[in-house]
Amino acid sequence: MHPSSTSRRAALLLLASVASCLAAGGPNEVLWYNAPAARWIEALPVGNGRLGAMIHGQPGKERLQLNDVTVWSGDPQPDADRKDAWKDLAEVRKTIRDGKYDLAEKLCNAKLSGPAPYENSYQTLGDLNFDFTLPADPKAVSGYRRQLDVADAVAAVSFQSGDTRFTREIFSSAADGVLVQRLQADKKGALTFKLNLSRVERAKTRFEAPDTLVMTGDTGNTLGYEVRVRVLAKGGKVAAEGEALTVSGADDATVLLTAATTFVLDYDKGYKGGDLGVAAARLKAASAKSYDTLKSAHLAEYHKYYDRVKLDTGSGNATVPTDERLKAYGEGKSDPGFAALFYQYGRYLLISSSRPDNPLPSNSQGIWGDGLKLPWRCDYKSNINYQMNYWAAEASNLGEMHLPMLRMTANLVKPGTKTAQAYFGPTTPGWVVGYTTNGWSWTSPGARLSWGVWWGGSAWMCQHLWDHYAYTRDAAYLKGAYPVLKGAAEFWMANLVEGTDGKLITSPSSSPENNFITDTGIKSSVCEGATMEKSIVWDLLSNTAQAAAVMGNDEAFRKKVEAARDRIRPPQIGKGGQLMEWGGDWDLNSQDPHHRHVSHLFALHPGHEIGVLSTPALAAAARKTLELRGDDGTGWSKAWKINFWARLREGDHAHKLLSDQLTYTTELRTVMSGGGGTYPNLFDAHPPFQIDGNFGAVSGINEMLLQTQERYTDSKAPSQDRYVIDLLPALPSTWQEGSVTGLRARGGFEVALKWKAGKLETATIRSTGGTAAKVRANGKLTDLTLKPGETKTLKE
Repeated sequence: MHPSSTSRRAALLLLASVASCLAAGGPNEVLWYNAPAARWIEALPVGNGRLGAMIHGQPGKERLQLNDVTVWSGDPQPDADRKDAWKDLAEVRKTIRDGKYDLAEKLCNAKLSGPAPYENSYQTLGDLNFDFTLPADPKAVSGYRRQLDVADAVAAVSFQSGDTRFTREIFSSAADGVLVQRLQADKKGALTFKLNLSRVERAKTRFEAPDTLVMTGDTGNTLGYEVRVRVLAKGGKVAAEGEALTVSGADDATVLLTAATTFVLDYDKGYKGGDLGVAAARLKAASAKSYDTLKSAHLAEYHKYYDRVKLDTGSGNATVPTDERLKAYGEGKSDPGFAALFYQYGRYLLISSSRPDNPLPSNSQGIWGDGLKLPWRCDYKSNINYQMNYWAAEASNLGEMHLPMLRMTANLVKPGTKTAQAYFGPTTPGWVVGYTTNGWSWTSPGARLSWGVWWGGSAWMCQHLWDHYAYTRDAAYLKGAYPVLKGAAEFWMANLVEGTDGKLITSPSSSPENNFITDTGIKSSVCEGATMEKSIVWDLLSNTAQAAAVMGNDEAFRKKVEAARDRIRPPQIGKGGQLMEWGGDWDLNSQDPHHRHVSHLFALHPGHEIGVLSTPALAAAARKTLELRGDDGTGWSKAWKINFWARLREGDHAHKLLSDQLTYTTELRTVMSGGGGTYPNLFDAHPPFQIDGNFGAVSGINEMLLQTQERYTDSKAPSQDRYVIDLLPALPSTWQEGSVTGLRARGGFEVALKWKAGKLETATIRSTGGTAAKVRANGKLTDLTLKPGETKTLKE
């Protein structure tokens, strides 16, 4: 019996779909599944930096959960500081100096905390809901495939229902500012469905035309939003019915969705002033273009970023569905290529949640979040999560994606100045940020220790301001960023105190979310001279001094900064051989020896004060700390440990942590220890979902392949910052053969590497503005001199 032309066409369409997927992205650049998403943690994300959607791929009743990066509840809360808190600062400091740490914690909670409740949260924009009429029961489909091609930033769903094959393709275009979905079937007139917009509160819908639906609303007194959806169908009929658009008997349909809010990142304007009319303008412009034109523009815009880096860590099991592949990898099955998929997926998520013109940076869930009160409010925790989101940006050749974070940090100066004066004195110079910030630029401390009263955030944020220059060599950028760096440095130089040893320390001081027990049994979260804060301030002052040297017009201030930095108490080694976390040697007394935060190793990563080659004794102490802490932790904690072990030049241990992080989980409860892993859609699980674990893992892989944190002085150009380009410093033995192209190095260079039998074979280094560096390869250190734009290839 000969197959019918219909079934033959369906088979060809399926084969073409699979072939297209593999050809476009390559075997280690596609997430794919043989079933729809039953839960949000199985859905696939698309985004254009601002507008995102989670795709479930249900054949019958599909839900696209929508987000806009600016949709925050509440208000800026301008009165969240205790305006006279500084009057109690001296008493708190004296109480700490007297060793009354438990009383000092009570005083901090009562007098140095934030008085206003912190309730504002990032929120969902709403849902785009589809109800499809299919030839057969939606549960009885066959040949199902759901995928996300991260090389093209295009998601797709295909399946057979009865004698008809249906395909859906969706992407969020930064080029046109629109979410695009194309619906097709291999039989004419087979597309019949309804769609509507919905949100759980504060929303209303209306028809603007028989093919256009509009949803408007607000999240409170400050932010209003508008969402527009239009259906363009070939054949059949589109009509308004009730609160839905109906499509009957179409051959092909394209669904376009746009959104806008009133948000602007402007403290003086109260974050109001965005134009809702943008949504209508974008929809009109996109509607005038064909689907192919929209897709071509999307691909061209996306590829100019994504294609910069290619990574090959070995072959992979790409013929296995991604969720099954994840399970096998976490169980220790060999799949070297899976690391490359996870790496490129992380780069995809950053491109999709943080475009250069984003009004806000990627938050704790990127731009994806389902609900009105999201985990940890989905805010920007300044004690690691805000920064970890962007650790990978520069080295992964996505420096433009860093810009929204850098702009937001600069926007914190005005509210941070108020906070500094409220808590440290009305004549205090500079600015500071408490433990977190949000879409409304919150800078106040939180309600209590061990998390809320912590002041290192602004100094840590400034590391990113410097790093963008260190990679790009953009002098004009540095000129604009320098006042922000200087203000943070001025604050800390005014608020360092002299310890009993004459060294400068911070007080009151804490180590985020952890506590200590003294040798006399006092339990507290606050002391003086906690290691993390000292290390962060040392890093800030080092970077600020270097920035002043590069600019060459603030010499007197540079000398003051360097003098203060050199008086900071250096990291201390404790009685267990560990790096001390607190102002006293109390680490071994801990009630939680495996605490998820390893904050006191900041100087190892992302700082540069500790290095295996530069400070071997401190590096050994950091290693001992990691041994005492253990490898377990939340998802982001494991990601940070990947970076730590890479900086210790132990690639196999770093890879072991990567495998631990890539442990399959569906846990949705908030778990603070022992629950970290990765969800079926490869989102990182704290749990619940926190995207910093994804970005932290990308950073860790970068650190295995290339490190450039080590500085040296160039006698020919002493005012310039110079870096050692360290090639394959922590290559895992499981990646015996591979290559990477397009990684960026501090100092203004781009690097391509090829290795075989675990050894570097060739390295190509191109100047992107840098002129001099030292290169460490296979244990040898050599000088490198290049002209801007020049390339040199090194062979071993």
